[in-house]
Amino acid sequence: MESFIHPSAVLAGNVSIGRGVYIGPNCLIGFPAEYKDGFPYDSEYGVEILDGAKITGNVTIDAGTKQNTVIGEYSFLMKGVHIGHDVYVGNDVTISPHVCIGGHVKIGDKSNFGMGCIIHPRQKIGAYAMIGMGAIVPKRLILKPGHIYVGNPAREIGINSIGLERAGIDMSKLDALIEEFLSEN
Repeated sequence: MESFIHPSAVLAGNVSIGRGVYIGPNCLIGFPAEYKDGFPYDSEYGVEILDGAKITGNVTIDAGTKQNTVIGEYSFLMKGVHIGHDVYVGNDVTISPHVCIGGHVKIGDKSNFGMGCIIHPRQKIGAYAMIGMGAIVPKRLILKPGHIYVGNPAREIGINSIGLERAGIDMSKLDALIEEFLSEN
């Protein structure tokens, strides 16, 4: 399957694109990360966009500084999303319009981000987690797999039962995912 890159999208530096990727209008991908004390223009790291990812339009994805920024397979980034440097977006993640994700964030597979939420740099978000519209995720919040987080500051309000059911994840599997997630922190 062929990839499509809109003519108005601009890719800079070291950007690799998998098969069947869609990149919409006015996207800026692979430019240096933003640093107050200057830009690391000579970084060897870039952006990897894996197979089937869909990046709709006006999306910015910064190049990595310590590792490549990665957009996972079949992930869906809607209009106006910002992905900071060194971010790892897992597979089949949905990121709604105007979400801002700070640098060095790691996002688990099949997570879902509501419109306009903001994620503090260096956060780790468990697989199957759901972040509500407009949520502000602070530095010290632990975002466990399969849970829902809302508010400013964000707080846990329950389990993402619909997402877990769709994925075929039962409570014993969820408990194992949470235990593994917590042991990595």
